[in-house]
Amino acid sequence: MALGLVAFMAVLAGLTLSLAPNVPEPKVADATSAAAAHKVAEQITGEQTARGELVDILLGEHELDGLGALASEALSPLRVQARLQPAAAPADNDGPSRSDPQTDLIVEMSRELGWGFWLNAHAAIRPQDAADLPQSGDSIPDIALSLGRLPIPQALTRWALDRIWLQLQGDVARPLTLAQAVRRVRIADDEVTVVLINPGRGAALAGLARARGETADPGIVAAVYCAIADTGETDLAVLVRRAAALKPSGKTSLQDHNRALLAAIAMRAVPEYRDKLAGAALPEVAACAASDAPLTLMGRPDLAKHWALSAALAATLGSQVARSMGTWKELADSTGDGSGFSFVDLAADRSGERFAIAAVDPKLARAVHIRLGAMTEAQMLPGELLARPEGLDQTAFERDYTNVASPEYTAAVRTIDKLLSNAGVP
Repeated sequence: MALGLVAFMAVLAGLTLSLAPNVPEPKVADATSAAAAHKVAEQITGEQTARGELVDILLGEHELDGLGALASEALSPLRVQARLQPAAAPADNDGPSRSDPQTDLIVEMSRELGWGFWLNAHAAIRPQDAADLPQSGDSIPDIALSLGRLPIPQALTRWALDRIWLQLQGDVARPLTLAQAVRRVRIADDEVTVVLINPGRGAALAGLARARGETADPGIVAAVYCAIADTGETDLAVLVRRAAALKPSGKTSLQDHNRALLAAIAMRAVPEYRDKLAGAALPEVAACAASDAPLTLMGRPDLAKHWALSAALAATLGSQVARSMGTWKELADSTGDGSGFSFVDLAADRSGERFAIAAVDPKLARAVHIRLGAMTEAQMLPGELLARPEGLDQTAFERDYTNVASPEYTAAVRTIDKLLSNAGVP
């Protein structure tokens, strides 16, 4: 039996593992990719969207490239890419054939496992024939998935997607199944159109946090938010001190309390993200009165939002995701009608992220909680950082810094981090 198990594992490894990645090393993030990814996010979670409404998501080549690049950076070392390509003959993994194949959406992922081995996943997403839809009543495309050279049965692929979809809806009281949510998928030569029922602006954030096992405690989130939301306070540092002064529950670890505290602060500082961050606390939170007065950091409402939101994202989704989202937001701002790339905003992002990562570290949670209870503006964002360059459009940013991997950009970020460290930011 032991020899049989070893032989089975060897065959499985031979089928699923590779010596090279299918997805090449991701390109350096640029303004074009960031703007494309931001455009997709706005289609799903923009201020004009609401849970339960139909939303059309349009994905052209630029959007697919942008999403792949953002996912590769935020989820590194996982590499992700998506593209459109002429349809191939159906793979022999029990997917139905099509009478008029046209274009497939290809999604590939590569993950280095060490010792020179890679795990590659390849999915060809294929629209069903129009004639099949009325009979099946199911708009989910056929997906030919393989891990390495091992084809995965359609039924298993579908089961996994159903579980992931439910997970991404976080704490929604009555989550929709994938078949209920997806109304239509159309894959053309140059664009993918997905029509679905919006699962809610907070679904993805809540779901990702739950997947990491770091969802903020809804009871603490609601208690802290309701205690600070209607104070009329406009100074973020004062609000942080007020929130930190609330007595932690004896049943909750201090790092978990800090996580919920930072989420509640962000919900007050960034009202448009309140529902996204509330999770299961939303019914209680929605019943609390909230002040309309914008919070400020160093006299600026935008910096208060950057600090608070970055802290909340880092506390629930991790440093890498929060930092990537902050950088990509600035890159997107350098295009079109955006406010321009701002190293001042970036400094506020990095300060909030650093405080959050330390606040949820069991070894540092108590010291950081005490620091939050005595917080001053200068400790959150030293005044010297207000002189950093900002308002840079794409041309100016690329002229002075090339990209976010250049020595010039790295030196600018290193200066920010040094000033934050000198101010006592963890």
